[in-house]
Parts: sequence; C-alpha cells; structure tokens
Amino acid sequence: MVFVSIVEVAILFISAGLIIPQIFLLKKQIKEQHEEHRRENTINYMLTWCDCVKKDTCIAEQVARKLNNDQAISLYKHEAFEVLPQTKKDICKFCSLGKEACAGCCLKDSNVVDGKILTELRWHVITYLNTLETVLIAWDLGIVDRETIEEQFSFLKDATKGSTLSQFRYSAGGYPVIEKFIDSIKEHSNDSKSEL
Repeated sequence: MVFVSIVEVAILFISAGLIIPQIFLLKKQIKEQHEEHRRENTINYMLTWCDCVKKDTCIAEQVARKLNNDQAISLYKHEAFEVLPQTKKDICKFCSLGKEACAGCCLKDSNVVDGKILTELRWHVITYLNTLETVLIAWDLGIVDRETIEEQFSFLKDATKGSTLSQFRYSAGGYPVIEKFIDSIKEHSNDSKSEL
C-alpha cells in the first residue's frame, strides 16, 4: 500500500512538472495573441479614420472651428445662421455643386448658412466627430495600441483650444471619450515637459 501511495505521489509530481510549464506557455501565447490582435485593431481603426475623413470633411471641420458658440449651437440644431464673408468662401469649397456651379450660390447672395449647405456642413462635422469618437473609444477600451493612437491623434491637443468643435461637442451633449483623450494627451504632454 505504501509503495502504491509513493508511486501515486511520484506520478502526481511528474504530472505537475509537465503541466506547470504548459500553463506558462499558454499564458504567454494568449498574451502574444492579444497584442497581435491589438496591433491589427489599430491598423483597422486607422484605416476607418482615413476612409471617413475626406477632403470635404477636413474643410468642413476647419470651417466649424471658426464658428462661435451661437453658430455652433445653430449648426447642431440644424438652424440657419450667418457667417463672415471669408467663412462663406470656405463653405463654398466643399459645396456639392462644385466650385464653378456654386460661385457662392449655396449661400445665395447672403452670408446665411441654410438649406442644403447647412445640412452638408452639419453632416461633415458630425461624421468627423463620430468617427473620431469611435477610434477613441477603441483607445479607451484598450483594444488598440494606445501609444500609436496617442501619437497619431496628438494634433487634437492643440487643435481644440477654444475651437468650435469643442463648442459643437458641448452643444451635442456628447463625445465624452474625445474629451477624455484630449485631457489624457495634455496630461502626458505636461508630464513630459516637467521631466525636462
């Protein structure tokens, strides 16, 4: 009986000796697969960003930055608002009628943004912000490489100072992850400066 117990204990130790390394290898493999998946997600989200943010969207985003708080609220509510002549020219750059056909007609002979061009401007701004929020949700959840996203979107740190996009976001009552991201990269920037 004692001999059988010793054999059982020996087999148990040998089994444990074989299983423990396998557990560590499995854990390492899972971690490597997770990292590979995060890198793939990073590329996929960056491709989504590039696909959604076209020339007209960038122009509309720049126009939206020039708007004041009241104009941003009107844009969000899809209500007509007046702009400066230079802003009118910028809006005409992405008018779907094209430069020649538009020649300012998207705003008629006034500086009031209304109708089709209002809808188009609003659509571009919302598309820009929704796509940005989606990419940054992936950053917040940690399913993408955080450092890569922070590096690629570091322009937001400077671009949002007093910009209408922040006013538009507040008017919309949403986009909390964009705010969280901006606070995070500003904090990282301040930490880097204090280390120097």
